[in-house]
Amino acid sequence: MKKQKMKWIIPCAAALFTIGASMTSLAAPGWAQENNSWVYYDNYGDLTTQSWRKSGNSWFYLDSDGELATSRIIEYDDSYYYVNSAGAMVTNEWRSIPSDYEDEDSPYTYWYYFGGNGKAYKSPNSGRTSFRSIPISTGTSYDYAFDSEGRMLYGWVDGESTRITGEDAWKDGVYYCGNSDDGAQSKGWKHLKVEDDENDTYNFDGAYWFYFKSNGKKMEDAKKTINGKKYRFNEYGAAESEWYEIPSGTTSTASTASSPNQYYNLPSQCWLAKGWFKTVPSEEIDEEGYDDGTEYWFYSDNSGDLVTSQIKSINGIKYGFNEYGEMLHGLYKLNFDSDRRIISYEEIESEDDLPEADEDCMVFYFGNSPKEGAMETGRTTLKIDGEKYTYNFRRAGSYKGAGYNKINDDRIYIHGRMLEADRYERYRVVNYNGNDYLIKTSGKIVKNRKNVKDGDDKYYITDKNGIIIDSSYEKF
Repeated sequence: MKKQKMKWIIPCAAALFTIGASMTSLAAPGWAQENNSWVYYDNYGDLTTQSWRKSGNSWFYLDSDGELATSRIIEYDDSYYYVNSAGAMVTNEWRSIPSDYEDEDSPYTYWYYFGGNGKAYKSPNSGRTSFRSIPISTGTSYDYAFDSEGRMLYGWVDGESTRITGEDAWKDGVYYCGNSDDGAQSKGWKHLKVEDDENDTYNFDGAYWFYFKSNGKKMEDAKKTINGKKYRFNEYGAAESEWYEIPSGTTSTASTASSPNQYYNLPSQCWLAKGWFKTVPSEEIDEEGYDDGTEYWFYSDNSGDLVTSQIKSINGIKYGFNEYGEMLHGLYKLNFDSDRRIISYEEIESEDDLPEADEDCMVFYFGNSPKEGAMETGRTTLKIDGEKYTYNFRRAGSYKGAGYNKINDDRIYIHGRMLEADRYERYRVVNYNGNDYLIKTSGKIVKNRKNVKDGDDKYYITDKNGIIIDSSYEKF
């Protein structure tokens, strides 16, 4: 509610009765004008002080000197009233009254609401914060709370009708009631500035999202689904953003192939990420990746749990994920346990990383087609240390996508990498499983041939399997 919401059109015609006409017509005892002020004499001729007197439809207050009070708060019988510039008691009306600046953070003015009996709304005798529904000039009603002196509460408010100030107000406050010119109880989402020296994340912009329930209390230490999206609120009510680690021992709906870490998007969104998202891992998840500022793709299921340590089919495409939930991208040596979970992985980045045939691993390639990170099958050409290699990955079977590690289609594969002769060699001798084979530049095994000459003018004889029977620099 902006300041103009508080402004009411006062029915001044009724309140501002013509003092000169009405009061002078009263005979003593009654109203009299003395020393530029109005006074009232009772039936005994005594001057009335600290009491209310009625004239027409309005009530007027005589102060301790017996003079008509105007434009001020009146404290009477443990209640607070306000009289306008004509001295008439204000009813059913908002009033902005200058502050006495008793506190360092006091506003310039305080707002009060005076009900039908003229009394200012204030906190109940129990002291507990309660709200009153009050209409504003537009006719719309909002909920407001007041302190024990009738002053409208604003900003962060606790459960005892007290306004909370200071750097930790957002932690200790229960309700939020706008600024000093507003005061309406917040409900639903609110993006509020805070002081939080403990938050050193680079995305923190000095504000948090809070969610206020239908009773106005902020959501604290809880998970809640709002408009179909899942959110988590910390012990102070701030919506969690970015990485969140589920405390150990907490029951999770996660499968054995998911992570205890969840991601709640950037501070501007905060909802629990589902499906694909790309970000820098937290320091707790992957310290090296965090320090490098490297962004990875992650995938979380409908419960918000990260998919980890597995090859998972998503929308018909298979992807690989490490134990942190980071999507694998490139050529990898993988090892699996009996449940098909990835227990180790190593990226093949140079020729020195190429595995031998007897190395205990499987090689997979997570490339860029049809999407980044998609597991590839069939034959493809990869470049390692600037050299091109032909790979062949299984198209079907229990370990679909694993590179062949055997003789297949008359070619020798070492964990997917096809052995071949270069164009200068023409033919190449390779040892595989204790036998020497002769292969072409296409990788094809040369079978049942005699006097096959390589680039060094050496001749070979092969049997029906392509195993070399004899070789010589003299033609057979």
